[in-house]
Amino acid sequence: MDFASFLFTIGLVLIFAKIFDVLLEKVNLPGVLGEIIFGIIIGNIVLYGFYFGPAVNTWLHNWVQIRGPNPFSGLEPIHYIAELGIIMLLFIAGLDTNVEQLKSTGKVATISTVMGVFVPLVIGWGSGLALGYSMHESFVMGVLLTATSIGVTVRTLMDIDMLRTDVGAASLSASVMDDFLGIALIIFAVGTGNLIMFGVNLTIFFVVTLIAAWYYMPYITKFVSKYIPTERSMLGVLLGVMLLFSALAQFSFGAAIEGAYFAGIVLSRLPAKRVITQDVKAIGYGFLIPMFFVYTGAQLDIGVFANINALILAAVILIAAIFGKILGRGIGARIGGFNWHKSWQMGIGSIPRMEVALVSLTVAITAPSHPISKQHVPLFIAATMVFVTVTTLLTPPMLKWSFRKELKEKEIKNAS
Repeated sequence: MDFASFLFTIGLVLIFAKIFDVLLEKVNLPGVLGEIIFGIIIGNIVLYGFYFGPAVNTWLHNWVQIRGPNPFSGLEPIHYIAELGIIMLLFIAGLDTNVEQLKSTGKVATISTVMGVFVPLVIGWGSGLALGYSMHESFVMGVLLTATSIGVTVRTLMDIDMLRTDVGAASLSASVMDDFLGIALIIFAVGTGNLIMFGVNLTIFFVVTLIAAWYYMPYITKFVSKYIPTERSMLGVLLGVMLLFSALAQFSFGAAIEGAYFAGIVLSRLPAKRVITQDVKAIGYGFLIPMFFVYTGAQLDIGVFANINALILAAVILIAAIFGKILGRGIGARIGGFNWHKSWQMGIGSIPRMEVALVSLTVAITAPSHPISKQHVPLFIAATMVFVTVTTLLTPPMLKWSFRKELKEKEIKNAS
């Protein structure tokens, strides 16, 4: 891809992402769904080569080198911009987090995380065995159902202004813990990783971010204010801190977004938060975050819906994925102290799967131990794409519906 095509691509994606964003909001659906749908459309236009005339089609096929199911494959600049989008989204979520509220919902988040991982794992494992898959394949199937796509849930809660509620805080921290458990489980499932090193790296990360950074960041921000008084210097330095946290998390356990989230939490208690928050949101929502959700949609190949065997497997996985999370995290939240209404909101917020599920599948497919047999790999890929597509599209309207009472009360309060 030459530089002109790169610029054209970014411009096209941003404009149409916002158009689809507005269109979905006009029919009372979260805007993030519009960005994902646009990604699905543009991704599958390229993938299946629909004809729009010689000029358009020449540009489309020069735009993308098709290497597998992801029509953006081979485009590292776009991939990295999309990854920066989810990193920025989690950084904003961290900045908006009320630390005291996070502490108060810690019990709920912890119990709901454990239940929200255990229940779908067992259901998925049992479903695989019932369908005749091997013990290893069935366990991998269960692992694929454990981790929540934190980006979809956080963005939806932000769109409906419910992230700062106790349900939002508990959902966010539970989803972060989900990711850690999902990574540990896939290491265990393929038998080629080192759980002890994973635990050591995780401990080092928390020591650096939640102890050292917690105490030294105030001194860093004071130094910047006093000795680097250039325009937006604080913004530049704190964005740099976010990226360093993300790099440390990526290096330690392969999850940069968790690093960005903890960077936001560390900075949320500092006066500098007020200085940078609006600028960070402008950069995020105006540029990087829409790129992530369009890119996410573009990875969803609608062709997998034509594979009958994959659809049968996907239907079983989908049912296990949805009910496993709703029941597991919902019951866990109830045990932790939430009422049933909030508990079901927690459960619904945990439905979407994307990043960690796809990473876990890739690890399982490429592992030397071959936990998934070669003849079943295409089925697992297709079925996983179906269930991540459906759960990703299903969650935003369901989550908004679950908060209808709160949204109505807010509307009445604003009107008065």
